Amino acid sequence: MKHFIQSILLSLCFFTGFAFCDVEVDATELPPPPSEDKPLVYLIPVRQEIMQPQLFLLRRGVKKALEAEADAIVLLMDTPGGSVRVMQEMVGPIIDVGIPTYTLVEDEAISAGAIIAMSTDKIYMTPRSKIGDAMPVIMGKSGGYAELGEAEREKIESYMDAVARSIAQAKGRDEMLIRAMVRRDLEYILEDGTVISAKGNLLTLTNMEAERVMPDGSRLLSEGTVLDLDDMLAQVGLENAERIELIPEMADTLALWITRLAPMLLSLAGLLVYLEFQSPGIGWAGGGAALLFVIVVFGHNIAGLAGMEDLVIIFLGIALIMAEIFVIPGFGIAGLSGIALLCIGLIKAMSIRFPGNPGDLPGFENVGNLGPAVTNLSVAIIVAGVLAVILLRNLGENTLLGRKLVLSSDIQPASRDQIATGLESLVGQKAIAFTPLRPSGTVQVGGKPYDAISEGDYLDTDSALLVVDVRNHRLIVTLPSESRV
Repeated sequence: MKHFIQSILLSLCFFTGFAFCDVEVDATELPPPPSEDKPLVYLIPVRQEIMQPQLFLLRRGVKKALEAEADAIVLLMDTPGGSVRVMQEMVGPIIDVGIPTYTLVEDEAISAGAIIAMSTDKIYMTPRSKIGDAMPVIMGKSGGYAELGEAEREKIESYMDAVARSIAQAKGRDEMLIRAMVRRDLEYILEDGTVISAKGNLLTLTNMEAERVMPDGSRLLSEGTVLDLDDMLAQVGLENAERIELIPEMADTLALWITRLAPMLLSLAGLLVYLEFQSPGIGWAGGGAALLFVIVVFGHNIAGLAGMEDLVIIFLGIALIMAEIFVIPGFGIAGLSGIALLCIGLIKAMSIRFPGNPGDLPGFENVGNLGPAVTNLSVAIIVAGVLAVILLRNLGENTLLGRKLVLSSDIQPASRDQIATGLESLVGQKAIAFTPLRPSGTVQVGGKPYDAISEGDYLDTDSALLVVDVRNHRLIVTLPSESRV
């Protein structure tokens, strides 16, 4: 128990000391001193293929911007596109963030990049940049694009069409413009008869085409062409703003692997907790479980999900469970509360949360992946249970773990018989609980310590007991007042 608590404290110190410091150590990401004169702008680069690390970086940037009450968020975009699923997850945090959002297309915003750009409030483009070509494709096994039948093609295009329309409706953009980027069978013609995109072609706009002035005075898509970020910020009145740019780190790739392996890590953590409960003196099992919980929460923190409050809830849950097992007899409110807090903390740590709408459940505002989080935890519990059963059936004295968890020694059969005979001679004698029996522990008989198991309730230290049997080289004890069948 002592070793387990020490491991938890060390893990907590490690996590609070490193994981919740800004992951990016670049000075540009440190929050600036409060200033009444200068506004604050967060810059989030989207300059790679749209995959999980880009999602993690965007989530983290949005969270930081909200916490700092920034005046604007700018996506610095130069991407050929990427995963449709990741694209949708990136749209979620940015489309209703409550802070003015901008996209600066530095070179190209193609496919998924175009959809993400159109989920921001305003788009600016640099000279010779492009945006569009958002038709979904499926990669083939041997490289290149897979050939799809008419029904399959319609299925994926219809879905992407709906995604594009929903974004256009949310941001007040021209639905037909966005749809022409998704479907080749649509054409986009202006009211004056100008053909922007003919049927059979996917719509891709240059910076000059995107900033075309419409009859009502609005722009076709882009607010205008700018030379660079400085020029764009000057046009939106933020030329003097403090700028904080997030820097992609190797930690984002680490977070990718941790989030993918979360069910396995949680399963192993659950198994180690079980082993610690079975043999409290090990220490390393409980410490290993605490470390694995820290790793899972750390990875999800990098991914823009977990926060410090999640770690506090998790360790409070573990503390209540340990108190129930080692301090409080029986298993009641403390233990059940600990299990509930542990599960809630893990689910919260693996769920997307941003400031939501009135009436949202506190702590679960705008939960974007509660289902996967619950699935991960459920799989972990099931796998941990299966592994525990396998260990119980196959653990033997010839294994290192077996020697740690069960009474083990290289004793010859004759010696075993002698020990068994010596222990059986103690049956009927009085004993004193040297440690709490929950239900295993240590008792003293005639001033000598023996491994023992309680046959009745959990017993406290110094309880007066009676030895009633011997099993597997352990004394079976009970309270003297209890009758034995």
